[in-house]
Amino acid sequence: MLIGDEFYIASRKYLIDYGMRQLNGLGADHICKVCIQNGGSCCRACSYLVDGVGCLNRNTSCTSWLCGYLKLLFYKAGLIKEWNTFWKEVPGIDFRKDYTPPMVKMTKHLEVKHMRELGEALANDIKMKISKEKDNIDFIVLAGELDELIDEIGFACTSDIANQLIKRLNYLIKDFHAFKQILKSIDNRR
Repeated sequence: MLIGDEFYIASRKYLIDYGMRQLNGLGADHICKVCIQNGGSCCRACSYLVDGVGCLNRNTSCTSWLCGYLKLLFYKAGLIKEWNTFWKEVPGIDFRKDYTPPMVKMTKHLEVKHMRELGEALANDIKMKISKEKDNIDFIVLAGELDELIDEIGFACTSDIANQLIKRLNYLIKDFHAFKQILKSIDNRR
């Protein structure tokens, strides 16, 4: 519900649905499916996750949270800062808990991007990585490394340290060929 040029009022449900549209617009569901099938699901211990059904009670906290692979997706799509800024305005977000009020005053808005092929390509690269490994430990460890590294890049901004961190990131994803190919084609369309 729009109130004025400076802010709008959004329901808690709207924020969750809106976040899911943004995630699905980037193809995050492809990545989550790979993680769930290979024991890397961030939702694994959540009481609202039911085998064969999925999430029974999605909240603002789990909608806004990005694992390392989803951070990589948003970072490379150029949307990580917008995503984080949007969710910083939402009160009541806590680890797996949601204290968000029924209605929230917002000033930020995200344009839902439609780059599902980007998430699908990353998911395919992750599947290839898993298929080459004897177990899925490296796949789970890489998610954590990406998570921390992308946060460090954000903190470092445009310094020389950031450049070194970006080089490290590019090294970690050197085998993600399909993902990098889709990124090139998206960059060419911009």
